[in-house]
Amino acid sequence: MIFENQKELAERIEALARRRVYGEVPIHDDTSNYMTILGSSVIRLEGDDYFIMGDTREGRFGIDDQPKFWVKRAVDLTTGEHKIIKLVFHEQFTVNMGLVTVRCRRSPEKETAVLDLVRGNDRFMQGFTVRDPVGNHVRIIDFIRGKTLFNHVVSLDQPHEEYFHETLPGIMAQLVQCIEALAALHERDAHHGDVRNDHIIIEADSGHYTWIDFDYEVNFNDYDVWCMGNVIIYAVAKGIHTFRRVERHPEEYPHASKHFDDHDAIALYKYRIANLRKIYPYIPRELNDLLMRFSMGTIDFYEDLRSQARDLRSLFNL
Repeated sequence: MIFENQKELAERIEALARRRVYGEVPIHDDTSNYMTILGSSVIRLEGDDYFIMGDTREGRFGIDDQPKFWVKRAVDLTTGEHKIIKLVFHEQFTVNMGLVTVRCRRSPEKETAVLDLVRGNDRFMQGFTVRDPVGNHVRIIDFIRGKTLFNHVVSLDQPHEEYFHETLPGIMAQLVQCIEALAALHERDAHHGDVRNDHIIIEADSGHYTWIDFDYEVNFNDYDVWCMGNVIIYAVAKGIHTFRRVERHPEEYPHASKHFDDHDAIALYKYRIANLRKIYPYIPRELNDLLMRFSMGTIDFYEDLRSQARDLRSLFNL
């Protein structure tokens, strides 16, 4: 629904967004310059008005104030539903995995294709794409109220051993289903492209795990497989453990081995520990062997996501 009359538009905003409106509301239809689309303005797309509440923010590794200017929090003025609006932003970089160079680039078209593939699958964020008048792919995403797996795990006030025995099995039960959902996506010749622990949202009311953000396109489909290893290790470890931290804070790791080598590192992050049994010796050897398949020293790497899920189901009796 479009509100051509400024008075009606202001009344609708105040009713649904609970924001006072002062003066004329700026309206954007061309979304090319996302830096000019500020909070308290409206984006008008294919017959609908969306009131912009502000920019989203990236919150990883203790950094919670990094705005993503191309990703907006919004209210659909037709339905009153909260949405995430992803505007076109182009970025590319490379990641080295041993002898393999992975090229990553943001592709709104790729995310559009994945959104179409996963429609109705509640393991993935839901949304649709509209074109603005100049052809930009603008993705309208359903807002999920909750916290990321990254934030959930580190917020748990439990010593690791208690967490490992009492809480991790429940986390792993959900995580295995996320892996199986990614496996099904791969079997349809698609990929996520940016598998991370902060790209799983745990819905606040149900505790359901959902993948978000599919706009990275990569030239190496096994990148999802390897990145999933980082997520699994993070969950088992209850956070990130680095060689430097173990060395500098021995009081936190009273059972840590005195001997680490390069083979104990995560393949994609050489400063992080994959060999968790060297800091938490109560981790069963069979589980640690699985984690080590994502390490620098592995010669037995996973070739697909189905195998990861199958092995985790067996180890955790899921």
